[in-house]
Amino acid sequence: MSESDSSTTSSDPQESPARLSAYHLAKRAVKSAGSSTVSSARRAGQRSTLWHRLRRKFSRSARRQAPRTEQTMLPVLIQVFAGFTKLDGRVAEAEIDSILGFLRYDYPETVYSELRELYATALRQPQDLDEIARDLASRLPLSEKILLGVQLYVLISRAGLPKENLITFYQFMTNLGVASEAINIVYQLNTSETVEGGTEPITDGDQPLETIIISRRRPADVVLEPLSDDHAIAAFRFRDLILIKNIGAQAIIARGRSVSEGEFCRIYESQHVLIGEMVLDYQDLAFYFNAKKNVSGVELFLAQDHDGNQFIEKARTKHSYLDVKFGLNITVNVLRDMDAHIGKVPLKRGATMEVSIRDKIVFEDRTEIPFSDLRRRARELGGRFNLLATRSEYLVSNNPTKLREGDILLSPGARADILLRITCNYFEKSGELEVIESPQPVLVDDVPVKSSGTMPLADGVTVTVAEGQYLRCHFSDGIIEEERNVINSLHVVDVSHSYDRRRTAMDNISFSIQRGEMVCVMGPSGCGKSTLLKTLAGQLQPDFGRVELNKVSLYDELEDLTPYIAFIPHEDAFDPLLTVEENLDTSAAIRAPHLSRLERRRRADAKLVELGLSEFRHRLAGDDRTKSLSGGQRKRLNAGMDMIGIADIYLFDEPTSGLSSKDSEHVLDLIRGLTHNKITLVSIHQPSSRLFHMFDKAILLDNGGKLAFFGTPTQMLQYFAEARKQEGVHQTAFDDPLPDECAKGQALTPDFVFDVLETPLRDLSGDIIYEQDQRGQLMPARRFSPGFWGDRFQTYRLLEEVNLRSIESDSSGTVMLQKAPHRPVRTLSDDWIQFTNQLKRAFWSKLRNRANLATTLLEAPALAFLVAMVLRYSEDGEYNFASAFHIPTYLFLTLVIGLFLGLTNSAEEIIRDRTLLERERNHGIRVGSYILSKVLSLGFFALIQCVIYLLIADSILSIRDMFWHNLFWMFATAFVGIAAGLCISSLVNTPKTALNIIPLIMIPNIILGGALIKYEEMNRSLDVITSIKHWIGSGSSLDDEDSKLKVPAICQLMPLRWSYESIIIAHAERNPVRALINDIESILDEFKKNAEAQKPMTPDDEARLDAAKDALAIVYGLDGERPGDVRAKIRRIREGLMRRDFNPAEFLGDTSPGERVTAEELYLNEKVLDLFNAAEVERRDYRRGEDRPNVFFGKEKRWMLSKGDSPDEESESGGGYLDDSPVVLTPATLIPGFFQNHHGRAVVLAVNTLHLNAVALFVFAGVGLVALRVTLKRQMRKV
Repeated sequence: MSESDSSTTSSDPQESPARLSAYHLAKRAVKSAGSSTVSSARRAGQRSTLWHRLRRKFSRSARRQAPRTEQTMLPVLIQVFAGFTKLDGRVAEAEIDSILGFLRYDYPETVYSELRELYATALRQPQDLDEIARDLASRLPLSEKILLGVQLYVLISRAGLPKENLITFYQFMTNLGVASEAINIVYQLNTSETVEGGTEPITDGDQPLETIIISRRRPADVVLEPLSDDHAIAAFRFRDLILIKNIGAQAIIARGRSVSEGEFCRIYESQHVLIGEMVLDYQDLAFYFNAKKNVSGVELFLAQDHDGNQFIEKARTKHSYLDVKFGLNITVNVLRDMDAHIGKVPLKRGATMEVSIRDKIVFEDRTEIPFSDLRRRARELGGRFNLLATRSEYLVSNNPTKLREGDILLSPGARADILLRITCNYFEKSGELEVIESPQPVLVDDVPVKSSGTMPLADGVTVTVAEGQYLRCHFSDGIIEEERNVINSLHVVDVSHSYDRRRTAMDNISFSIQRGEMVCVMGPSGCGKSTLLKTLAGQLQPDFGRVELNKVSLYDELEDLTPYIAFIPHEDAFDPLLTVEENLDTSAAIRAPHLSRLERRRRADAKLVELGLSEFRHRLAGDDRTKSLSGGQRKRLNAGMDMIGIADIYLFDEPTSGLSSKDSEHVLDLIRGLTHNKITLVSIHQPSSRLFHMFDKAILLDNGGKLAFFGTPTQMLQYFAEARKQEGVHQTAFDDPLPDECAKGQALTPDFVFDVLETPLRDLSGDIIYEQDQRGQLMPARRFSPGFWGDRFQTYRLLEEVNLRSIESDSSGTVMLQKAPHRPVRTLSDDWIQFTNQLKRAFWSKLRNRANLATTLLEAPALAFLVAMVLRYSEDGEYNFASAFHIPTYLFLTLVIGLFLGLTNSAEEIIRDRTLLERERNHGIRVGSYILSKVLSLGFFALIQCVIYLLIADSILSIRDMFWHNLFWMFATAFVGIAAGLCISSLVNTPKTALNIIPLIMIPNIILGGALIKYEEMNRSLDVITSIKHWIGSGSSLDDEDSKLKVPAICQLMPLRWSYESIIIAHAERNPVRALINDIESILDEFKKNAEAQKPMTPDDEARLDAAKDALAIVYGLDGERPGDVRAKIRRIREGLMRRDFNPAEFLGDTSPGERVTAEELYLNEKVLDLFNAAEVERRDYRRGEDRPNVFFGKEKRWMLSKGDSPDEESESGGGYLDDSPVVLTPATLIPGFFQNHHGRAVVLAVNTLHLNAVALFVFAGVGLVALRVTLKRQMRKV
């Protein structure tokens, strides 16, 4: 707005003095401050917003502390607020409340105590506001400068500063580069007209703020007749900021505090404003702003068929009798005569009237249809936009700030902002679509349109703008309709279910619930409330009957419909070892992975504020024992976990149990606010009267799952008051209310309903008669059985349905694309987001578990000290590794401990998460990603335990340079234990049972692992295969030497048998000395083969051969003063051979006096070598021919794939065999080698034992994980 325009406006004689003085003061301040830099600020407005950048920085860490805040611009803005706070030399409470309120809601990630500390520090420091403004001028975009100006002016207004202090404000805004915008802000916010004064409401024009006036009379933008003459407000909107100003004489209530005349208050999402007896929330104000901007088209037609049934249409038909348009006010056009009236006005054809949201359509039979219900139903149906013949181009978006007047505003629901352009050609009845901005492909009749691309539109074409959100273009009719695929209705039809075909949980239950209704499910304990909710959640398929969503059977389309159902169990279904904020973040990622990280962060922050848990965001959620949060706070957190997602139906199982009446009221208030415009069912055992009347409808179940009543709370009280009279229930337990009160349902509570329902049976003397229930306990016998109440309600329902007048959505006027929404499409990115958040949850939960941390840090070192100190024994007296007697035992116990740690760490994991998994099963959780997250987190902690154990125990027992080999086999064994523990955890229900199963795995492994009892000394009947051959007479006897050398078949099922064999072989063959000898021998074998092949040797080959022979001789006698010297010599020998510059002279002259240690003493243990050498002797026994057994501790395992021809046979050519040695294949040459012609020679598969055993261990782990996945998937899909 230019200065000339401002002058013209301000000279209006009807302008108030307050506005004129503020405006002229603004002009003088701007002139004294100098020229503005508006153009540069406008260019800066194209940058990304400051708030988003700050939020992005705030969300980079799970723990948000002061150092992170200091790296943002937040402290600079606090300096600005502090400078304006001190303009009058004092600090008022109203100023502090405004500033901390702005910062707390604009920066919800910041801890409130941190904001107070930063603000208090800024108040003690001097501020140069001019210098700060010039600095911010280049760093803030235009939109953020305007937002800052609005907040500063509200601060000045609330503090009641003299008008002269506004000069400082204008100077600051001028230095900020938004001088003219500052004038406009003050001009708009100084609105003080009372509507009855006859002034026109503000028109926005080019003003930075959108404005609406709400009052009782014209010319207010929104007329609410129930208001008094002393109530009026002005509301201002800039982007997401909505600010209200009380311009009436009477105070209003906003955000729970009083707002007097002339005061401002900012309104945030899910907050309410109480104006007299009228309640407006953030969504209502946003709707009015959009209606004034003419970007929302909410219209419906009320129709009645020949049978008198009422239904809603989106287009006019022959049945339509009322056209209702919702905007700043409600306009009603009567299309045909009806026997009904609105207020005192009859519905006669041609009549047009404006009504309020509190008005109702009353029919002759006294049934009513409130306009509040009609507006809610109209929003569900989607918008209907009329295309003007004088306009051919429309913008389409879900963000009203991106639209011009008359454009098309979509209802919320997309992942991010959408901006489309539709160009209409009315002559050809067609159009063109241009995608300007969209987070996902826009489809035109299933054909995707790329971003910045265009697509022609035919008449009647369907444009898919988001999941379940569509535009239907009727160019011939000049209409564009928005259609939403949401769940609008829940119908339960004759549902029955019984457990074990004896205990009936639900018996012929039927009811219908519409979108926007909050329903109470109540009844005695064990009457089937939880069973009903599980049935509605898709987790328990009933024996008979149907559950329908939008007239589609839930259990026929279970995969598609369950993501839109949120079941919140009675137990606290969150991780107690995560913070409040982390629980909400993880919940948002699992339920809405399609949203961007910033959007999930924003929604989680908003929910923290709504839940009243923002102050406790960094506190662990805890449980009943830890008491980190109160019971009410945990219930609120439990309720809020599902509020960031796509669910349309919310099922709460006793969310108020164990809470005080006040806490229960707070929880239900929260549920009502969070599930606004959804279908909500809440089970409560016996609510108080205040809680009972918070519900729109109530379901009363009786024992055996009988439906005793369904209707509104008032109807239920009236029904049982009437039943008491009709059935002659009179007893001292009741305080008889007055007859007229009974008739109206007043002075009655839910306790009265239960007293009538469970009226006891009495004998002639008036004493209660008792009987045994199913559990054998004495209970008062009931006068009226559950069957009686079920039959009585069915009779009542039939009579009511004869005169019942209800409204239903009808598709006759519009073509519905789908009856029910499809399951959301999941991308790899969505799966990755889910997995990473599950991994973080598993990791932090394990890390913060004190018992687990104690186990990790104390159990492993304690076991290491115990085992190592007990086994530190040498037969020579003084301990040394070579003669250490118990090294094989130590290695076996190391593997036992690895298996034990893996089992104990994982045996309770699934049990602890079972409630959480049941809650998340409807939200598309991937079982595989969940298992992988658990395996990785548990594996990480198991790895740490193995490292700690080996570092300590190996050091005590002087085991050198074998750490990585020991770690591999110990961790591989622990990994098998993790897989087995998780599998156990998925099969049992209690931690005690899981821990009791662990010995059943450990003990067989210890006995059959090959260390406690040698296989050659074991009962040979355990070898099942050999025993079967013996029984059928086709094999050798059990006492044959060959059968004693093999591992019994049952022992092959023990993971410890494989890892123990491997670790012994590794110590015998992979220690530094033996590994070097093997490498040297491989060089010598190479020359041996060349010699057999008669290949000539070059001088280099001869030098290399000599070096290898010298190195072998040196290694056998290698020694040094210290172990480090021996290690260094081994490394130098290996490097010399690899570089082919080995010089034996370097190792021959070292004969220094003193005690020296040999390589054999450091690396070769006699007991280990005895086991290995004995096995190798048996394996290499030439007397056995090619049929050699695969012995325990054998370096190599061989299997005969095909036998060769008999030696006395001759070839077809008449000659004998040139070579009768077998063909040895390895796994790498198995496939090509097996199909070659080997000329009658035997074919043998040879596998390195270490490689084979490593594969075997991971097969054990894989089998356990596959079994776990199958078990979990069956449990997650069980209905």
